[in-house]
Amino acid sequence: MKANGDIEKRFTRLQAQNVQREASETRCIDAKREWERTFDAIDDFVTILDPNLLIVRMNRAIAEFFHINRGATNNVHCYELFWGKQEPCRQCPASLVLKDRLTHRAEFNNRVLDKTFLVSASPILNDAEDLIGMVYVTRDITDRKRAENALWDAYDKLEMRVAERTSELTRANTRLQKEIAERKRTETLLIRQTEELNAKSRTLEEANIALRMMLRAREEDKKDLEDRVVSNVKELVLPYLNKIKNSRLALEQSALLDIISANLDNVISPFSRRLSSKYLNLTPREIQIADLIKGGNANKDIAEILRVSLRTIEFHRENIRKKLGINKRKTNLRSYLLSLQ
Repeated sequence: MKANGDIEKRFTRLQAQNVQREASETRCIDAKREWERTFDAIDDFVTILDPNLLIVRMNRAIAEFFHINRGATNNVHCYELFWGKQEPCRQCPASLVLKDRLTHRAEFNNRVLDKTFLVSASPILNDAEDLIGMVYVTRDITDRKRAENALWDAYDKLEMRVAERTSELTRANTRLQKEIAERKRTETLLIRQTEELNAKSRTLEEANIALRMMLRAREEDKKDLEDRVVSNVKELVLPYLNKIKNSRLALEQSALLDIISANLDNVISPFSRRLSSKYLNLTPREIQIADLIKGGNANKDIAEILRVSLRTIEFHRENIRKKLGINKRKTNLRSYLLSLQ
């Protein structure tokens, strides 16, 4: 009975070991399939080489590009498949890996395919650091190289254009320097002539100032004379003529007096018009009173001269201040009228 129990236990252990072995094999198969799917998903040409540069495995991209059966490439050298040669290429990255077991890269032009490839080879080492193979990756960089070549061509053309443009600018700069020198000579001449003209202008300006001052003084003298004539006639002559008119005169005397008054009006009328232009909004009576005020006469004196009441003179005086715009200001009317000359 004990022997049978031992057999059953041994049998159970063997079954468990078989289950574990089968599970391990299944995981290995799944991992291998996953690795192959990943390997075939790479767009670049990827091959696994042995130390003799024989192809051990290649991905789907190579098979589809070269239209070959992957199984038919076993024991085929990489340089035979890719380059159609019977010996390794010069500076081949795979050959360099065999020497130093380091990763190497190089670019190659395939004239048959009219393409440029970037080739890299990386070592595969075992636990003892022995080289057991390498990963050989070939990437099509034709479009990039064409773009680079086009860029270099454009750069060369640009360099030529820059050189041409620099030469043109140098010539233009030389011409500009000559023009600047000529302009400086012209500017120096113009400055000298301008200084001479300024000196003459200053002399003429001084003469004009003196002439204007003389003319202004003469004009002021003329106006002062006219004002004195009008003022004297109005203050010293007309009041007495008015008194004479109001006295009893013979017909002939009255006619002569009218002639004298008319002639005096003709004499002073041009002056009166000029003076009246300063007070355009004043009535003739207000202009007459304004002239008397300007002459220094008080309200009482003006009332006696014009033979009107003092209240009438005050009324006209206030109207004059309003029309001249000084009724709300503490401004002396006589001083203001004198400032209008």
